[in-house]
Amino acid sequence: RDVPFLIPRPPYLEPGNPTKPEQGFPKHEWLYSEKRKTRIQIKGPGEIEAMRKAGALAREALALAGSLVYPGGTTEAIDAAVHDFICARGAYPSPLGYMGYAKSVCTSVNDVIAHGIPDDRILEQGDIINVDVTVFLDGHHGDTSSMFFVGRPKRSAYELCEAALRARDAGIAVCGPGVDFREVGKAIDKVREEAGCHCSGWLRGHGIGSYFHGSPVIVPTTNDLDQGLMQPGMTFTVEPVLVENNDDTWEMLEDGWTLRTETAAWSAQFEHTVLITDTGHELLTGPTIDYKAVSAAAAKKASS
Repeated sequence: RDVPFLIPRPPYLEPGNPTKPEQGFPKHEWLYSEKRKTRIQIKGPGEIEAMRKAGALAREALALAGSLVYPGGTTEAIDAAVHDFICARGAYPSPLGYMGYAKSVCTSVNDVIAHGIPDDRILEQGDIINVDVTVFLDGHHGDTSSMFFVGRPKRSAYELCEAALRARDAGIAVCGPGVDFREVGKAIDKVREEAGCHCSGWLRGHGIGSYFHGSPVIVPTTNDLDQGLMQPGMTFTVEPVLVENNDDTWEMLEDGWTLRTETAAWSAQFEHTVLITDTGHELLTGPTIDYKAVSAAAAKKASS
């Protein structure tokens, strides 16, 4: 897709950066590495304000995406509309060109665990879909995602999505200054276990700022990864993926991006970008979208 010439591009589009996922993340000062002590950026007031703007725009774009989820629609149409919306606001759709990714959002339907690529597949009554939106504005990224129902969901799909929402919110609820990053995974694990779902420790949240992915990594399961304590000015995403029936199978499709379950088990995910403050935390991509209301309104409008 075309992006107007005057819109600033993120640094990872410059020559010499990775053009395929297998080449790894673009290098930058705050990139996570298991080979050295974790260095986590603490943002200043100007950087935080830029991230607030990026996060607010990402939320708007996500709400637009949800309004386009209905039986008979396509993820390609969602991608096109969100792309145009982001560009019209003077921002860049962060996924476009990132390590060679060819679209402006990720759309993961039913058994797709993550990084689904928009296409012309017709959305059908009862499907569920995660739309993942990231924007680059004023030199910083805002990253968020939500589930949406395609028409009326099955009971099992509804319960899966609600569990995924509770899991994300439980992980965020513990965030604040002086908190060990491992507490996020512990909180998510309690919800996952109660719901009878699987949550992969390898699909992680991440530090975010002028870079798309950086330190810390937010492991959504109980873990022993010591990254120190949260401090005011740190920004990162919380984004656990829950899979029904405690299913831990997965396969990578030939496109190099799409992860799906081997058994056709369905998955669900919600995501926010979080800022640690002096007294707790702030949702930079908040408030949370009422995904059920947005889904119902989209279906009603499409059928009228």
